[in-house]
Parts: sequence; structure tokens; C-alpha cells
Amino acid sequence: MELPVLPSELLVEMMIIEADYQGAREALTNLRNRRTSALYKLWRYYRNPSYIAANLPATVKKETVEAAVVKMAPPQDFEILELFELSQA
Repeated sequence: MELPVLPSELLVEMMIIEADYQGAREALTNLRNRRTSALYKLWRYYRNPSYIAANLPATVKKETVEAAVVKMAPPQDFEILELFELSQA
């Protein structure tokens, strides 16, 4: 049985959509990384995740700040017991 030939205009449309989709995914990844880095920098300035989150949009929770710290912090930052316990969870 011979398979049908897919319409070239639909294939081209799909290729363009896929390229846009992959570009958007890359952009989102870059933004997430920038967000994580900025949250960690704020935490380094004032080590209170609740206070930091309270001063940012409601989409940023205390847990968001803590997750950024766990992801970005070098080992010496984990000398703070609260973060060490968080990393063990």
C-alpha cells in the first residue's frame, strides 16, 4: 500500500509553526533562568523569602524564592539551617 503524499503547503506551515514553537520554548527557558537568578540575587540582598515574595507580584510565592535559592546557591549558602532543611525535603 502506497502512503499518500502530504500537501507541501501544510508541511511548510507546520515547519514554520514548529520553528516558532521551539523559539518560544527557548525564550521561556531563558526567562525562567533570568527570573531564578534575579530571585536569588534578591535573597542574597535580604535573606527573607517571605519578605521578598510580599514585595513582588502575587505569582511569586515564598516557595518560589526558596526554590530559586536552592537551585542557584553555592554550598556555603546552605550553612543556613533553614535552607539546609529545605534542600533535604
